Amino acid sequence: MVNLVEIGKRLKEFRKITNLTQTQVADFLSIDQSMVAKLETGERSISSDVLEKLSTLFCCTLDDILANGKIEKKQIISFRKNNIESTDLKTMATINRIVLNQFEMDELVEETLND
Repeated sequence: MVNLVEIGKRLKEFRKITNLTQTQVADFLSIDQSMVAKLETGERSISSDVLEKLSTLFCCTLDDILANGKIEKKQIISFRKNNIESTDLKTMATINRIVLNQFEMDELVEETLND
C-alpha cells in the first residue's frame, strides 16, 4: 500500500535539495501552490503523470521517490539568476531526463560487462 505521507516527505526533501519553492514546483506542474503543499503533507494522492514530471525535475527515478532509502541528488543544475521561471524548470527537467537516461545506459553497460 502506498504511504502518501512518506511520499510527501520525500517530495519535500527533493524540493529542498534542489532549492526550489512550492510555488516554483507548482508553476512547473501547472497546479496551485496549495496543491503542492497538500502533496507534501500526504493530504492528496499523486498521479503517475505528476510523479513522472517530478522525477525529471528532481533528477531521480520513480523508485527514489516511492522507496524509503537514502535520498541522493544525482545531478544539480545551478542558475545564475534569482527568479527561476517555469521555462527554466522545464529546461532543467529536459536536461535531467537526458542525465537519467545516461545513468540507465551506464547501468546496462555495466551489467553487460559483468556477465
